[in-house]
Amino acid sequence: MTKPFDALYADLEKSLKLAERSHQGPDKYLHGIELIRTSIEKLHIQGVKFIREGPREVEFFRQVWPAFYAKLLLYIQLHGAELRRAMVSADGWPAVIGQEEARIAAFFRTNQGFWQYYQSGAPVINVQFTRTYSRGRIFEPLALVVDRDGATLASYRAAWCLAMQGYGEWLKEERARLSTGMVSAADLGYSWGASDADLAEWLFGIQAVGAIRYKGAPADVSRLQKWARLAVGREVANIYDRARVLRNRKKERLAFTKKISDALEKKWDQAEGKFE
Repeated sequence: MTKPFDALYADLEKSLKLAERSHQGPDKYLHGIELIRTSIEKLHIQGVKFIREGPREVEFFRQVWPAFYAKLLLYIQLHGAELRRAMVSADGWPAVIGQEEARIAAFFRTNQGFWQYYQSGAPVINVQFTRTYSRGRIFEPLALVVDRDGATLASYRAAWCLAMQGYGEWLKEERARLSTGMVSAADLGYSWGASDADLAEWLFGIQAVGAIRYKGAPADVSRLQKWARLAVGREVANIYDRARVLRNRKKERLAFTKKISDALEKKWDQAEGKFE
């Protein structure tokens, strides 16, 4: 993602976090959908000013547009899942999870090639993120429906891939909770007080030093997502996309890490009677 849209995305995540504290079940995601739609309206306004032919167009439709729409598509999936949870017995919930996991697996089999190129950042598919390319897909009915100036077929496809990835992670965590019989930190009233960006930075830092282990080996980021859900009642949707945003920060890439370090140094200095 690029700087003009970082603030808008950060504001959206902050709003979603506040909504999660005041809503439960399907209502949590329904309210989130409303917030995301409002942010997307703002995205359209900013996008018109930002988009240019060439690299800026590709940058917007490959990095920015999918991030916002993936959040919308993910919340729609989560809202539907919570509605289904309310309609089935506790014994029936594992079967629902299995059905949804099978649907996600089928989706990624269909989109495997595109997803691999997109995840790798390979420029070979950049042309697909241009409006000219989408307009030329005469045998693709969606090309007649999608906003000719404000979207591309590839950005829509990428958004779905990111959303389904996030949905799959959510389902894995649900299955893990069923298999362990454990309650999460959220169930006990704990919550992560910082931003999702801070949590992502923290998790990648923990993974970099191998601080959390899984079955004797350093946990990868996917495992750390599950651990964070249990330990701090929070996970980061589309965490790999978020990692790219963190790496591309213009000023301080490790802002949260530095904040922790500075705060701890200050606290220890005060404990030792050292004052500025």
